[in-house]
Amino acid sequence: MKPLREPFFHFFLAGAGLFVAYTWLDDGVETQHQASSVREIRVGEGELRWVSEIWTRQWQRTPSPEELRGLVANLLKEEVLAREARELGLDKDDTVVRRRLAQKMTFLIEDTARISEPDESDLQQFYDAHKDSFRRTGRVSFVHVFFDRSKRVNAAADAQQTLVRLTTDGGPEQIANEGDRLLIEAEIGGADLNTVTARFGQDFAREIFALPPGAWSGPIESAYGLHLVRVSEMIPGDVRPFAQVKAEVLEQWHEQQRRAYEERYFAELFKKYHIVADERIEALVGPLTVAKDGTR
Repeated sequence: MKPLREPFFHFFLAGAGLFVAYTWLDDGVETQHQASSVREIRVGEGELRWVSEIWTRQWQRTPSPEELRGLVANLLKEEVLAREARELGLDKDDTVVRRRLAQKMTFLIEDTARISEPDESDLQQFYDAHKDSFRRTGRVSFVHVFFDRSKRVNAAADAQQTLVRLTTDGGPEQIANEGDRLLIEAEIGGADLNTVTARFGQDFAREIFALPPGAWSGPIESAYGLHLVRVSEMIPGDVRPFAQVKAEVLEQWHEQQRRAYEERYFAELFKKYHIVADERIEALVGPLTVAKDGTR
């Protein structure tokens, strides 16, 4: 039994024993690691609102309870697949993934912003500080006679001659017999600046709102040709009273608070990151703290 007394044999037995022990211990550690490595996925109001709003934007209605359950189930499947993809590095340099994650964070930020409801004095102060936001635009009513340059040798001269006649006798019958046909109606009532601009052009609209009521004026150039115009009524713009626009005041107050919270959040968030921009795009980064060549 000489081999049993050989040092090499003893060394071999010791190594084998250590290998068996290590394998047994490693299996135990791996089992514990697998048990503790089960990751947690939380689904809260933020995620629920996120999937619901996406559905609503697409289908122009809120999802039913059954549809909402399906959306949540799909969200969980998507989250699991996304985590696995990130572990494999599939999210690197992917614009779609980056934007989707940023969108999700935006919903979570908005969900975190717990904005308390303002009282009456808060809303009144906001209204007083932003009265221009609640201004009612001026409105004008007028009649016009159109002269088409493409149908006349000298539309401007014809318009001037007609202006003299209308100033003398500008009754409804006289107006109906003058000028050329235009698809836009001859009498416009209670139109604001945007409406007149959309129909006739910006320059025409500005001139109309500067005319005195009651008299014929022109010719005034529009996107179509020349017009003689008589303003019958001009209602100047004014600030709508607080009681009338209270709901709008509340909506704008909430929006301002949300933006302020978001600005504070990003100001703190950017402190966590070292942003490096080269000289070509440094100006585009704006007020962010940036570094060039790796230095702040």
